[in-house]
Amino acid sequence: MMFLVALLLAGWTGSFAGFPGPAWSTGWAVSPKASWGFEHMSTIADPGVPSGTALAVTYGKGSSAHSCTDCPSTGGGEFYTLFTDPAFRTATTLELSYQLKFPTTWDWGRAGKLPGLFGGEIDQASGGHHGNAWSTRYMWRGTKGEVYFYSPTDSGYGKDLGLGKWTFAADGKWHTIRQRVDRAAQAITVWYDGKQVFTTKVTGISKIPFSGIFFSTFFGGHESSWGPKKKVTSYFGDFTVTAP
Repeated sequence: MMFLVALLLAGWTGSFAGFPGPAWSTGWAVSPKASWGFEHMSTIADPGVPSGTALAVTYGKGSSAHSCTDCPSTGGGEFYTLFTDPAFRTATTLELSYQLKFPTTWDWGRAGKLPGLFGGEIDQASGGHHGNAWSTRYMWRGTKGEVYFYSPTDSGYGKDLGLGKWTFAADGKWHTIRQRVDRAAQAITVWYDGKQVFTTKVTGISKIPFSGIFFSTFFGGHESSWGPKKKVTSYFGDFTVTAP
């Protein structure tokens, strides 16, 4: 098969085999809206992930979000997926898990984004926009991890939740990051390599159903000061979504 997409009893698994071809795009149900940066993404063979295929994402020296006007180079990217299983859209609780690897030569810059779940309308829970939507991306700030949370009840840019409750490792090894979003309890819980590292209550998500995965990774921020001092590459492995 060109890609691995399995509908499980209570979950979905997607690899990057066949990326970014039509079979992969259909399997992930990638939305054509608000996507950018595919030119910075490519696949590599890696036996460290179950499917054997990883996504390599490059970030240029001094790069940031695609909205950056003073960056000397570009990097990272974003796309949204839309759940096709009605059970996911009506669920009160979902978990998103994926594999993540930073090489030993990684430069953290000031900070950057990592994928999470989202609910509601595309592009209404990022970049300072607070519409009828929420999102639960991660950020690294140095090695410190956090949930970068948007909801209709907040204002400005995203809200920093749990900064420093766990640390990301740049050791050239695969690590697993998992988040549980409970809309009924309005709670977010995070596990890193199987250990629960953070849980918190939030507001504004109980009445907005799950929409899909917000794959988002770049340095920033929206200016060159956020970016790395050299070109770097991160790696992503198999994504899973489950309804526990």
